[in-house]
Amino acid sequence: MTRMTKTLTAVALLSACILSPSFLGGGPAKASEVLQLTTEQYAPFNFEQDGEIAGLGADQVREIMRRTGIAYEMTLLPWSRAIGLAGSQPMTCVFTTAHTVDRDQRFKWVEPLLLERTLLIRAAGSGIDPQDVESATHYRTGTQTGDYTVELLRNAGFADIDLARDLDLTLRKLLNGRVDLMAVSESYFHQLERQGVPVEEVAVLYEQVFSIACSPQTPDDIVVRMQAALSAMIEDGTQAEIHARYN
Repeated sequence: MTRMTKTLTAVALLSACILSPSFLGGGPAKASEVLQLTTEQYAPFNFEQDGEIAGLGADQVREIMRRTGIAYEMTLLPWSRAIGLAGSQPMTCVFTTAHTVDRDQRFKWVEPLLLERTLLIRAAGSGIDPQDVESATHYRTGTQTGDYTVELLRNAGFADIDLARDLDLTLRKLLNGRVDLMAVSESYFHQLERQGVPVEEVAVLYEQVFSIACSPQTPDDIVVRMQAALSAMIEDGTQAEIHARYN
């Protein structure tokens, strides 16, 4: 083989590699290259609608993934399992996750999906009427296992915390008088109001940043690309449009 033939062969092989689907990212992604996105049933953040996961968190995450071109799978799970997987499995992220002090070092963060207040609420007409958060600590307060509000309640001095497997069960306990108060996001509270659920705001427990939390084993370049996409969405107004979609 002449030197010229060798050179042309090398060029041809390089061209074939460049134009191949796997080189361009057009081929099927390996399982280890697919980002697993876990979340929970928690309207209006994330919820199942017509067989799809929708919500002000889910819609933002789906747009982030569209802009980055990262292969992903999105799964609706009980919250404790959703955040547990993101804390232990490579290439796994959970949303919409409160960025708390306790969680800060356990994840890589993409944020903010939302700046939100956390409220203490009561059943309408219950007669439960603490004057502030400090006096509210004496009441039995409900939330769900593994939720960010557990940490907030404990840090605020609440001792009688009732944990349920999900928010729907906690809400039923509140309405049935089995717990006095319930800790919820402001968005969730307004969702209940729109649905005609008889609940009332008692006090502001905390002001919170909600984010995407990725496992420590998630590659930095993926997290950086996701953050860049979210920052661009905030800048170009896409995030505000999604927020408005869910009131």
